[in-house]
Amino acid sequence: MREVAEGVYQIEVPMRQNPLGYTYSYLLKEASTIIDTGAGSSEGLKGLDDQMREAGLALNEVKRIIVTHLHGDHVGLVDYVREVSGASVVAHRIAMERQREAALASGKLYEDLVKETKLMGAGKHVGLLRSLQGSRRGKPYILEIDELLDDGDILDLEGSRLRVYWTPGHAREHICLHDEERRILYAGDHILPKITPHMSLHGPDEGDPLGDYLTSLDKLRGLPVRTVLPAHEWIFDDLDGRIDDLKLHHVNRCNEMKNALRDGANTVFEVSSVVHWDSRPWAQMSFWTRRMAAAETLAHLVYMRNKGDVVEELRGEVLHYSVS
Repeated sequence: MREVAEGVYQIEVPMRQNPLGYTYSYLLKEASTIIDTGAGSSEGLKGLDDQMREAGLALNEVKRIIVTHLHGDHVGLVDYVREVSGASVVAHRIAMERQREAALASGKLYEDLVKETKLMGAGKHVGLLRSLQGSRRGKPYILEIDELLDDGDILDLEGSRLRVYWTPGHAREHICLHDEERRILYAGDHILPKITPHMSLHGPDEGDPLGDYLTSLDKLRGLPVRTVLPAHEWIFDDLDGRIDDLKLHHVNRCNEMKNALRDGANTVFEVSSVVHWDSRPWAQMSFWTRRMAAAETLAHLVYMRNKGDVVEELRGEVLHYSVS
């Protein structure tokens, strides 16, 4: 825990089985408000509770929880904090829409995964899914949200005035918060100092998260920001420079995938197998890690399809791509 601005504390909430190791929660002490809670575990709860007390505010004194997005390492302790404190939960309106969509989803887990696996050009791996045969999607967790936000809304809190920036991409409901007076950006997972946030698609008609992400980056360019407070890694200050780096990364990624298509790859799994991955080489990935990588590849291919750079064709149950 450390005070990163007057009355603003960065709290390191640990999480297991994740190479990032922790999520940062931010305490705005005067407003009795926390931005994200971290992952839900006994270890995470102890970390959040101990560091909050060290900063001078107990969990049962929290009045407000602002959620940047619905991923588990950000909302895992929301229900506990609300239970002990009665805090209100604040999130973008899309968070509620996404949860409604999940509640209405009635597809069977096994059938959905088989369809996706074949679509990606990985039909030979369908046998790995047999253990899931007959499984159904469990009832989705629904986070109760008390106050819905929209792009451009202002949160007038004690000691902080925050403008909401809707920044879809990594998650459709993702928001960043800008304190113009203090020149602070609470960036969530949208802009991290080293790694690139994961963008994924599991079907070609589920939107364009990479296109949304690049547009969201441009939305933040030029903001008066002295300090960027991300949800992982470390604090940094060059917002526009990092935006440039991230955009260049995705330009290079798209070019790499177009080169793979020119060299003969045409399914999502084939393209994924020949591009570079920072985490580990494709040959060393498990099927489930390859599935994540392929979902990121599909996000790039759909983005390029929408730009007219590649052509998409569904042949039977498999997506095929080629350079325009």
